[in-house]
Amino acid sequence: MFDTVISGPQLDGWAPSDWEQQIRRLTDRVRESEERICKLRASQIQDLRELAELEADLATGAATMTEWVRANLDTSPQTAGRMMRIARADHPDIDDQMSAGKYGVDRADLLCRLRGLHGPEEVITDSSEYSLGHLYGLVDQLRRVDRATERFTAENRYLVIQPSLDDAGYKFWGFAPAADGQVIEMALNRRAGQLPALPHQGQGARRVDALVSICMDSLTDNNHTTSDRAVTVAEVFVDARLAASSYGEAGSKVSSGPRVGPGALSEILCGGKVRVITQGEDGRPIGVSDMGDAIPPAVRSYVLHRDQGRCVIEGCRSRYRLQPHHLVERRVGGDHDPDNLTTLCWYHHHVAIHMLGMTIDPDSPPHRRRLRGWLNHDPPDPAPPSQRIVSAIKAPPNTRSPS
Repeated sequence: MFDTVISGPQLDGWAPSDWEQQIRRLTDRVRESEERICKLRASQIQDLRELAELEADLATGAATMTEWVRANLDTSPQTAGRMMRIARADHPDIDDQMSAGKYGVDRADLLCRLRGLHGPEEVITDSSEYSLGHLYGLVDQLRRVDRATERFTAENRYLVIQPSLDDAGYKFWGFAPAADGQVIEMALNRRAGQLPALPHQGQGARRVDALVSICMDSLTDNNHTTSDRAVTVAEVFVDARLAASSYGEAGSKVSSGPRVGPGALSEILCGGKVRVITQGEDGRPIGVSDMGDAIPPAVRSYVLHRDQGRCVIEGCRSRYRLQPHHLVERRVGGDHDPDNLTTLCWYHHHVAIHMLGMTIDPDSPPHRRRLRGWLNHDPPDPAPPSQRIVSAIKAPPNTRSPS
């Protein structure tokens, strides 16, 4: 442990020279420790070379020497692989530099790989002027991809889309050739950069949102500056007993199979074409709603024009897939009156409100709406029983002419 811990209060009474000397002293100690580590790693690698000749992996039942290293040295797979590559390469000059404490495992591994790829010998002999990043770049440039590898990669491309066991979501994984993978990555990153940012949202979540928006584009008109959008057409089956006792969190699913909760039901009711079929205890339908457009086209056009054809969330300038949103939700009796509607981009409507459960601050101005999340505010009241959802759909649409 260090003798002195640097912190703000301790620095108040120090002169700049004292502070700089403390940094230099600790830096020297860190470098000396790293030099000792490099020397110890060099000794380990020499022993690993002899253990590999003795087939220590077979003697202990390990599948490979890399696995043996992981088990006995408690290292990551990457570190174990690098150490074994250096041991198998057996380049005395690189070993000597490690023994002198000049090369760490990462640099020695890269230099061994460069030599195997017939890289520039002057770089391998004296790599002190090259960063690890530069050496990684040289390895990438020299690594060959032959036609057989390309064909194997192309023939083994795949994408798996699997619903989770509880039907609450989907899992995605797969493999693509390098060029195609880069296209996918660039497209997702570009679209994610066009979507508004939400607090505490990681890159992975933004990529999922970007993928969904790109897929929405392929299913609907590409003219996103108007109100054209994907309209959800669904039949929702509601088990009256389960839905009533769970406040809408159980007992509801769409006809294609996946279960839906209060958030999904709210979004469907907000702008889609829906028929709700309520089932009794014996599974037979006891109530069926008419299927119709949730918002009359004239009202939808008026609200879009009133809000100047853009998302009204404060700080958002997006015009991507603008959608009307009910301030008082349909599932709790909200109607299609223009005063109860506001214009949101697809991202703030689908992701922020209906997926993440954020709400619009009722005290915010009509053309500068603010979002509030559950982190700083109490969660909304539980969703009402399914009977109220059905009654909201059965209610005649508000066709009052906008004023």
